[in-house]
Amino acid sequence: MMVAAIDFGTTYSGWAYSFRDQFIKDPTHVHAKVWSGGQLVSEKAPTTVLIEPDGKTFKAFGYEAEDVYAELAEAGEHRKWFYFRRFKMLLMDKIGLKRGLNIEDATGKELSAKTVFSMVIKYLKDDLLKECATRIAGIVQPNDIMWVLTVPAIWNDSAKQFMREAAMEAGLSSKQFKIALEPETASLFCRHLPLNRMIGETDISKMTPGSTYMVLDAGGGTVDITVHQVLEGGGLKEIHKASGGAWGGTKVDEAYRQFLISIVGDSVFQNFCNNHMDDYLEMTRDFEIKKRKFDPSPKRTAFGLDTEPSKTVIRFPVALKEMFENESHKDIQTAIKQTTLSEQITFSRDKLIVDARIIKSFFEEATRSIVDHVKMLFSKPALSDVSTILLVGGFSEAKMLQDAIKKEFTNRKYAVPHEAGLVVLKGAVVFGHDTGAISERIAKYTYGVAITTRFIEGEHDERYKVVDDDGNVKCNNIFSKHVQIGQSIQWNKSFQNEYHSPDSKASNVTIRLIATEKENPKYVTDPGCFKVGEMSVDVDTNVPYKDRKFIVIISFGDTEIHVKALEKSTGRETTCSLNCLG
Repeated sequence: MMVAAIDFGTTYSGWAYSFRDQFIKDPTHVHAKVWSGGQLVSEKAPTTVLIEPDGKTFKAFGYEAEDVYAELAEAGEHRKWFYFRRFKMLLMDKIGLKRGLNIEDATGKELSAKTVFSMVIKYLKDDLLKECATRIAGIVQPNDIMWVLTVPAIWNDSAKQFMREAAMEAGLSSKQFKIALEPETASLFCRHLPLNRMIGETDISKMTPGSTYMVLDAGGGTVDITVHQVLEGGGLKEIHKASGGAWGGTKVDEAYRQFLISIVGDSVFQNFCNNHMDDYLEMTRDFEIKKRKFDPSPKRTAFGLDTEPSKTVIRFPVALKEMFENESHKDIQTAIKQTTLSEQITFSRDKLIVDARIIKSFFEEATRSIVDHVKMLFSKPALSDVSTILLVGGFSEAKMLQDAIKKEFTNRKYAVPHEAGLVVLKGAVVFGHDTGAISERIAKYTYGVAITTRFIEGEHDERYKVVDDDGNVKCNNIFSKHVQIGQSIQWNKSFQNEYHSPDSKASNVTIRLIATEKENPKYVTDPGCFKVGEMSVDVDTNVPYKDRKFIVIISFGDTEIHVKALEKSTGRETTCSLNCLG
């Protein structure tokens, strides 16, 4: 069997795979594609897709999409095409996510978000299969592949379902497909990495049962944090629910963008981006390299003296300089001298030579948000024994973030894998081979279903009092709890409650799954409650009404929620499709 993984990131995406026999010998032996664009060579490509003017035909992905779009822009033909980049964050914190959600491209034109997401997944799937056909022709059959798609652990259930449906639309089979949570896959991969493939003070692979460590997955868009405890036998147990926020590397990119705008003005910069796309691409790719290599540490001379950190040279295209000077009627050097940063910037030909203090400022908002959140987590008594912070994800390669974590949390060790930006992707392959490796997870919410029960005077709210067709007085909107927020749930563990059909004439019952951050809600209408999804259960109307009972069984211990219903009178089991999308 082969496991193939797709890491669909905010800024970069890629694929990787390994065979079962390879996994058994060495779980870290995972093959990932190498992509290239300009000076950049990487094992993931920009999450950028170009779609033809008909809105239906895929044209290009990644670096190729950027280059083709730049050529179209130079010819003035780009406005008819659909160009999307960094669109994954659209699904972040989206309560009430709808299937019909549209997404705007670079010029404001809309397409179905499902179409755009599925095109990217399909391209990555087909690209992987194409390479397999070249490298290992005839060895792999479609039924031999288990596909894994990564998502942030902090995403809600509707966003996960959206990605699952996009994957199905891309041609993946639901029976050969798993959703994986990004910090979990990184954690699994690092548990197999020897110390010589890590930076830091801790060998994650040698941690003994009972040891705990925090996984801080800092990607391009999101920062996803979870805490794992090592179990007997090497498995992992989540001891705090996933948390985080939109504090990824794109915050640094936005700060850089605002820095350039502060020099040339918003209108000039927008015109430059629109009319000189090739120069803009080269400039952003150049900054990506500088961002990864930037080291804020003082440099030590041969005599042992510390000097100021090196200045950073940033590409400043001639076209941008000329556009500014033509519109403002002053040269760029004069403009720089008139800014508050004049002593920290020097202009030379097509370069900006920038003081380290400015580059450091680009990282401040993101690193401050991350550090503050980690401090909040460590204030919780349940996390007092966490010994190590494991930094993973592309943004964790930034020395600025590493230094901020080391400086703030001196009483804890840290570790960063050499391939920090790849461990989520490669770990997703490991997860596909061993889906039960995370043996316990923490419930992010209190989950329950909305039910109707016998009305009790003095206990139930009169607003929800109803009389059914048979004259029975009942209470609607009762929250019937299945699992409580913070509860530890074993992998594949299910929770069941018995219910009675609320209506003697109904041939099916719609059950609404509700979630809240409260521990013991009474009604599904209580503040903070929201609908996760709903499911339909068939009821046998030939059975006497008093016997029309069914058991709803919900499994929460996996990366997704699974639901099934059992009719008590007939023993008939129905696997319900939990619809989390509007």
